[in-house]
Amino acid sequence: MPVHDRVQQHAQTRPDAIAVDIDGQRLSWRQLWLRSLALYQHIHSQPAASGIVAIATGNDIGFPVCWLAATAQPGVAAILDPQLPQAQLQDILTRLAPDLLLLKSHDRPLIALADRLAIRWLAVDDWQPSSAPASDDVPPVAATPRLFEAFTAGMQDATPFLINFTSGTTSLPKAFSRSRRSWRSSFENGEAIFGLGAAPSTLFPGPLAHGIGLYCLNETLYAGGTFYSMGRWQPAAALDLMAQLNIARLVVVPTMINGLARAASGASNVSLPTLKQLLSAGAKLELNHYRQARALFPLATMQEYYGASELGFIAVNTLDDDNISASLATVGLAFPGTTLSIRDDNGGLLPPGQPGTIWLQSEQIINGYLWGDDGQAFVRRAWGATVADIGWLDAQQRLHVIGRRGNMILSGGNNIYLAEIESLIKSLPGVIEAVVIAVADGDAGQKAVAIIEGSETCLQTLPQQCRQRLAKYKLPRHYFRTESWPLTASGKIKRADLAERIAHRDRHPELTEIPARG
Repeated sequence: MPVHDRVQQHAQTRPDAIAVDIDGQRLSWRQLWLRSLALYQHIHSQPAASGIVAIATGNDIGFPVCWLAATAQPGVAAILDPQLPQAQLQDILTRLAPDLLLLKSHDRPLIALADRLAIRWLAVDDWQPSSAPASDDVPPVAATPRLFEAFTAGMQDATPFLINFTSGTTSLPKAFSRSRRSWRSSFENGEAIFGLGAAPSTLFPGPLAHGIGLYCLNETLYAGGTFYSMGRWQPAAALDLMAQLNIARLVVVPTMINGLARAASGASNVSLPTLKQLLSAGAKLELNHYRQARALFPLATMQEYYGASELGFIAVNTLDDDNISASLATVGLAFPGTTLSIRDDNGGLLPPGQPGTIWLQSEQIINGYLWGDDGQAFVRRAWGATVADIGWLDAQQRLHVIGRRGNMILSGGNNIYLAEIESLIKSLPGVIEAVVIAVADGDAGQKAVAIIEGSETCLQTLPQQCRQRLAKYKLPRHYFRTESWPLTASGKIKRADLAERIAHRDRHPELTEIPARG
């Protein structure tokens, strides 16, 4: 895995400094290094067929140890979310057939599932390595140079080290594999643009089993900062942690900003000037999120990145406070080491200002899917790869994203991008959160429906404000207010659940319809 040499280096130069702190449990760089080496030895002392080690510990101090041990050459780690439904976990484990499943001793359902599938498992919180040093005072590497060489080999190679999954809430997530080189290149190119060298501490308050959290852990280890996380997403606890420890850098998805703002509204004078950097990912950062974040973090430099599980980083946007509306209209410039192009349906190159499919050339692109490839979600061609997002480049080569082709609806013969409507609503004063989804509309095809959380004044005038700013055919047919959002484990809004709530409104009193002519 592409950070082993950096972890070893930090263990030698700063052995007693804190490397990771997860839910208040800590490991120094020396402890992290030695425990990872010991687990690596244990894993490779057992017979292996596939070389796959599945990790399902959740957010636990043992996770980074398991991760480093499982991803060293020649291993491949499959990262499972233990909160997935049992049926999905069974399907995934059956398909993967891992040599070993690393889990927690209290996860009895997962242990029972592993036993039924005849998968060898290890409870990492109970495991005590027989070959581990008697104390953590043993200098790293010196006593085991051959083991060190094996542990850190091949970090620049195009060999697989990670199996991860696209987010799926109603069906089996797609599995994809990624090479060591794909992440090493992104660390090399991202260290400067994300200011990792100036960030002694980073907090990601969400699940490490998901791509954003997993990458954040590793880029922090690579740069030598202290990585903080929590057992589960708790906005008030995250604010307290940042205040107590003077966290310098925060990585979130936009809905987490909403949660932090909501938690801060119940306290007095919550402002964290010690936060120097805020990075948002996973969805477009909108004006309402910016306003909330700026109130909480008055001195932080704010960035967002646009990417995809299959493609890695695509573009990075450092927000300009003096021109915030224009700044938020784009997702920024191409990530270092990547080349963007906008093409028509035949692969023809389109000029600046003309929308088309976004294509990327980069070392970060995945090896491919293990299953679930329908030939539509991820496509490779001679000129790059795409996940069928639609956008355009302006004269300054800044990328503007309209939406995913699959998130376009046909209504009354018109193509409508739901992301465009959603972005407009989120920019309105008083809006806290908003989602626009499509529901069936008989002969017309589909119709757009907006679900909004916001101030009373905003909600009363929102349909009128939309009529003033959107073409008639783009207007949502229905508007609903809510203060309760269904969230994934990673803090993203479950759009499929919202559609179900709309379809069965009689069961969901938390939804109140706003008159469209209000």
